[in-house]
Amino acid sequence: GLISIEIPDSMTSIGSYAFRGCKSLTSVIIPDSVTTIGSYAFSSCDSLTSIVIPDSVTSIGSYAFFSCDSLTSIVIPDSVTSIGEYAFFGCDNLTYYTYDNAKYLGNESNPYLVLVKATSTSITSCEINKNCKVICSRAFYDCRTLTSIDIPTSVTTIDDYAFSYCTGLTRIAFSENGQLTSIGGYAFNSCISLTEIIIPDSVTRISSRAFNDCSSLTSVTIGTGVTSIGIYVFSESFNDCSSLTSITFKDTSTWYTTGSETDWSNKTGGSRISVTNSSTNVTYFKSSTYERYYWYKL
Repeated sequence: GLISIEIPDSMTSIGSYAFRGCKSLTSVIIPDSVTTIGSYAFSSCDSLTSIVIPDSVTSIGSYAFFSCDSLTSIVIPDSVTSIGEYAFFGCDNLTYYTYDNAKYLGNESNPYLVLVKATSTSITSCEINKNCKVICSRAFYDCRTLTSIDIPTSVTTIDDYAFSYCTGLTRIAFSENGQLTSIGGYAFNSCISLTEIIIPDSVTRISSRAFNDCSSLTSVTIGTGVTSIGIYVFSESFNDCSSLTSITFKDTSTWYTTGSETDWSNKTGGSRISVTNSSTNVTYFKSSTYERYYWYKL
């Protein structure tokens, strides 16, 4: 029976499942104190028609507005840097901004802030808008005929599964002087036609399984800014990068490996490892032991 709610200024986050299934909820006022919106927070709020996310919010969780089928308008501020998978799935009446084979959400000053999804999985090309900041989770998922993509300098985040199963993708170009800092988990999983990846110096984090099962990938260059690499980045059991012969670290100093996610997050513990030899690095990442290890640089 909840119809409206004004969240008080004392709140800094909206937790997962907070208002899930509040089917009569039509109005939500979110204060500037809130920085995160959790997974499923407003899922299945069938009567919610519009929402304004304040400038304080940096992340929107998975399925946050899942199946809000009356939602027609959402304002996303420039502060948002991460949007979880299926955050707007089932919002069939949501109005998007369209630019060259992709749909976007944003705000009045930048309607192309977040690339949410391709207009169709059958697209062959897409020019990402130069004002795009976030490529959303599963944005190009299963776009098997997409062959080439350029990441503009404005993009800061490529979320989980963004290009997963783009099996025809032969080329992806990252801007050398761009703002990209994070490549999400499974971001390029099963991109079986990619042959080379050059991670720009701006990137600090490559999440787990980001390039798993890229079977044609022969060489990888990891930029100087990378400090964290997740598990199974280039391998997972039988789904590995079978053609990979070279992994080059542009910065070879003070790298460590650990089987503990806590040690990885805190950058403590683990064993120091030499990454000066590009072919030996391949052996590390594809071995049954090291493929399960997290990597970090001090």
